[in-house]
Amino acid sequence: MFTSPDGHLCGLFAVDIAGFNGPRRDDDIQMYVHKSLYEMLETTFDTSGLPWHECTHEDRGDGVLVIIPPTRAVANLIHPVPDRLRGLVRRHNRVSCEAAHVQLRVAAHIGPVHHDGHGFVGHDINLLARLLDARPLRRMLAESGAEVAFITSGYVYENVVRRRPSLIDPALFKSMSVQVKETRTRAWAYTPGVLACTPRRLRPWIRAGRLP
Repeated sequence: MFTSPDGHLCGLFAVDIAGFNGPRRDDDIQMYVHKSLYEMLETTFDTSGLPWHECTHEDRGDGVLVIIPPTRAVANLIHPVPDRLRGLVRRHNRVSCEAAHVQLRVAAHIGPVHHDGHGFVGHDINLLARLLDARPLRRMLAESGAEVAFITSGYVYENVVRRRPSLIDPALFKSMSVQVKETRTRAWAYTPGVLACTPRRLRPWIRAGRLP
């Protein structure tokens, strides 16, 4: 674990389980899904050049905030993290009952990290939370039926995504307005494994690797 993040410029990552408190999710289902999320995150980070034991994380009930040490490349949050996390969610959903199926909203940003002894605080932590809670992102995930909807700040899009098109095609991202509480900003999002131009009725078949 990165033991002293306070004041450092770090990669910021947050994930939230859509509909975690839905009526079909009793305590047993919630505990199972919560535990599964951590297992998927640990595997994803360990296989993406971001060792989980080097990161600092804070539980958010229905999600997790992860601080990436400044010694690790933020670009890995753009690729391969979203794709690998999507694959694990897909496998989880295949072997779990319907009430335990999950969809994830995922956000990435870069900024200085501050810790007050109780938790992480600061403008950039707040911005990350607002990105994750953006209504257009929620809509994107619900309408696509995707396993993961990934959103990144304008700063990360301009300085990582657009400058490193070998990681991921910038054209996959959709610009969206984020208006949550006092935050007004523009962000960029996409659904791994789901082409933006693909008709909605075909998307489940494509995610399953076949055509109707």
